[in-house]
Amino acid sequence: MPPVVRPFRGVSAEDRRATRRGQLLEAALDVLGDHGRDGFTMTAVCRRAKLTERYFYESFANRDELLIALFDELAGQVSEQVLRATAEVPADAGVATRYAAALRPMIGAMVADPRQARAYVECFTSDLLREHRAQVVRTFAAVITEQVLALSGTPARARVEATALLLIGGIHEVLHGWLTGAVELTEDELVAEFAGIGANLTERLILP
Repeated sequence: MPPVVRPFRGVSAEDRRATRRGQLLEAALDVLGDHGRDGFTMTAVCRRAKLTERYFYESFANRDELLIALFDELAGQVSEQVLRATAEVPADAGVATRYAAALRPMIGAMVADPRQARAYVECFTSDLLREHRAQVVRTFAAVITEQVLALSGTPARARVEATALLLIGGIHEVLHGWLTGAVELTEDELVAEFAGIGANLTERLILP
């Protein structure tokens, strides 16, 4: 029979594992934000989380698995914020307003937390995360696609999807340049530029 794992001070073993995993993810964000991928080691993360390596292996097989989990966690948080923001946009809002509402949470998260900005830059250039980055692009493109089709049922979905991928892929490239200093715009200017381009592309799609 497997050993019986009893709650410790009223907290189940599963909840304690989830708490430790959360500590490791938060520590991973700290380490990646402070030192980049070169300093992103299991030892550094465990030291920051104040947990032993035993607890690291409880949740992650290795450093790469932790990096993937961190990227997915951050991407999931931003996706939820974007979906929430777009759901709150009034039905009669203009196209540019809709784009601005969707883009501001993504950009604002990195402005508010420099660790996330550094993590975005580091993860953007990681070969390990190529497919995960592609999935994020597809997720945001799907949001844009549904927004455009809601405005007009006329355009073929394939055209909208292709345009949405073009837009979101370009946004990620420009955002990377902005975070690394290659693009010199304020946060508001960046959102306005993206929203304007998105609106122009959308109007091209829905015009008869």
